Amino acid sequence: MGQSNTNDRQAIFNLILKYETMSKKNQVKFANIQSYHNLVDYYEQECLLDRALEVIDHAITQAGYQPSLFLRKAELLLEKKETLQALSLLDQVDVQSPGLLRTTTLRAEGLTMMGLHQQGLAILDGLRNVAHGKDLSKVYVCEALIYDNLRDFEHMFYVLKAALAEDPSNNEALSRMWYVVEYARKHEESIALHVKIVDEDPYNALAWYNIGASQSYLCNYEEAIDAYEYAFLAKDDFEFAYRECAEVCLMTGNFQKALSCYQDVLERFEPDTDLFLNIGKCYSELGNFVVAREFFQQAVAFDQYNAEAHFHIGRCFGRQKDWQRAVVALQKAVRLDDRNEDYLSAIAEAYQNTGNFTKALDFYKEAADAAPEMPEHWLNLALFLMRQRRFNEALEVLDEADEHTYGPEILYCRSACLFQMGNKSEALHALEEALYEDFDAHTTLFKLLPVLEKDKEVKAVISIFQPEP
Repeated sequence: MGQSNTNDRQAIFNLILKYETMSKKNQVKFANIQSYHNLVDYYEQECLLDRALEVIDHAITQAGYQPSLFLRKAELLLEKKETLQALSLLDQVDVQSPGLLRTTTLRAEGLTMMGLHQQGLAILDGLRNVAHGKDLSKVYVCEALIYDNLRDFEHMFYVLKAALAEDPSNNEALSRMWYVVEYARKHEESIALHVKIVDEDPYNALAWYNIGASQSYLCNYEEAIDAYEYAFLAKDDFEFAYRECAEVCLMTGNFQKALSCYQDVLERFEPDTDLFLNIGKCYSELGNFVVAREFFQQAVAFDQYNAEAHFHIGRCFGRQKDWQRAVVALQKAVRLDDRNEDYLSAIAEAYQNTGNFTKALDFYKEAADAAPEMPEHWLNLALFLMRQRRFNEALEVLDEADEHTYGPEILYCRSACLFQMGNKSEALHALEEALYEDFDAHTTLFKLLPVLEKDKEVKAVISIFQPEP
């Protein structure tokens, strides 16, 4: 964890300890009102809203009427869905300090929570005529919240766009942009908008993050990685940017770069089971199975019910040909999730390699049943039967697969099975059908049965279906 984060957490923990001590003595009093705000922020972040309200009440008792404290309490009441109390408090602020922008926007939020969307929008309409710059940007954000409540994401997008036109540094608008863009499918527009922002302010981390999210959605992965990197370079405690960058790298096979990002997260922030799991995946893909297992074990230590971590431990043992230990780990994964086709297929392979063919067959069947639309699991089952020289059963499996899914490998597997049965005429006919459906996949046949690569009749049939250059 980074030193600045450690210091910040220590400071807030010291503040909490001081507050708890004073609270037990019924003598809560801080020299600085900001201490109350810091406590409220912490409790709110931890979803301890009752504690946050308790703290703000102490602040009001000590400081008397201060608009910022009353408005903060109103915000907390709205978060607790205590709307009528919040509106009543806002009435008091209006009497004491009329015309405050925040009072009006909070009132609009309260009316929205009561289902009075049009009344909330009407209040904001009046504000738009008098507010400018950053104030107008805040009004637009409040309006966006109403459209969010109405699930009108396209309108919400354009309102947030207007908010950023008034104030490109409006963090709330930028924070809400990333998810509304996905709902409204406005990725191209979002990129153009945020590129304009970073052209003016290259250190706007949230804008870079939003660019990264949209580029990733559009499968522009290199551009997404670059944008996420700019985001955490601009703000070195931007945890989500590190994690998203790592995820894109992991997905695109850039395991070394993914590992570097995940290690940054490990050094700077609180770890969790997913972090250890993903670091383990990186090491596994890089071929370092011993270290990979250590991180998968740490993922399990954080969450013993993390089925995926148990699965990857088993896969590591399997890739090291330690099939007995692979079975033990994969059994744990299957117990936690007995309908995951990948787990079922992996334990079938492990049992097969330990010589327990009965269990292997059972789990290959379960994998195909769990995901009948996925051809690879039918293929695994058929190939297992073919290795056992149970060719008729393998053909029955391939027939059943045809009822649920399609894949050129299934067609070529049928041909290979018929060849092994000695039924060359039918095998060549099946090969013709496979070549007609997908010529480019014909090398699958040679992977299944390498001896056919030198068969003259097979080569002749393939040459007939060879596409023109």
